[in-house]
Amino acid sequence: MILWLGTGCLGLGGAVYFMASGRGFSGLPRKSSLALPLAAGVTLALGMFVLKISLAVNPLAKGPMVAIASSNSLIVALLAWVFLKEKLSLGQWASFLVIIAGIALVSLGGMDSGHFGAVAYAAATMVLFGLTNFLLKIAGEQGCDSITVAVILWLTMGGCGVLAFAWHGLVMARLPWLQPSGFGWLALLAGVFLGLGMLCVKKAVTAGPAGPATAVSGSNAILVSLLDFGILGHWLPGLKLAGMLLAISGIVALALARPFRINHGQRRIVT
Repeated sequence: MILWLGTGCLGLGGAVYFMASGRGFSGLPRKSSLALPLAAGVTLALGMFVLKISLAVNPLAKGPMVAIASSNSLIVALLAWVFLKEKLSLGQWASFLVIIAGIALVSLGGMDSGHFGAVAYAAATMVLFGLTNFLLKIAGEQGCDSITVAVILWLTMGGCGVLAFAWHGLVMARLPWLQPSGFGWLALLAGVFLGLGMLCVKKAVTAGPAGPATAVSGSNAILVSLLDFGILGHWLPGLKLAGMLLAISGIVALALARPFRINHGQRRIVT
């Protein structure tokens, strides 16, 4: 909830700037386009919530869980292939198989019920993040300005945070905060980082094919694992580490795979 509010603070800042500059939300080509960033904000908020549950269920496997969630480029690419008719090359299809194999290895990396629950939550996060990025891709296809879409998405997440705080206050008769209080400020900062990251993702999926553009950001699982080891001293058992690295390899391969294109002069397909 605090992370959602942190992202919402970015949205408030952006909205104030829009009003002060007189530009308003003119970056939307039509009113119906508003539904796309609104829906993306909701799916992103839900995705972060489910990811937090996954990390709480299996706190010693942050890297692999984030790697599964970051594999949402697979969802984005498949949705773009089905609905936007973006062509996929053989290399991109092969990358999908590598990602799936990596997720399977991570799933086999533990036998306790908590591990499989964490994998299931991470997979749900992957789907929610994929829907978010695909909605941002559609917004770009419709000509929506990246910063306008980002501000609406940020405000939507902030709205989710306000509603969650209000619900918590009514049900629990107190407002939530993290103890010690320093962790609350870290959660707010995480929300700001998330918002800025989503602005970059929006620009990426608008500028190029959705799957490869999203795939580049998926390698953040490596940084998560390194920080987890360096700060908290957590390292991974062999199978989970292998699965994470395999999934990340598939993500990188998807990002670098030569796209499907047609040479109109010679009418031949390059894969």
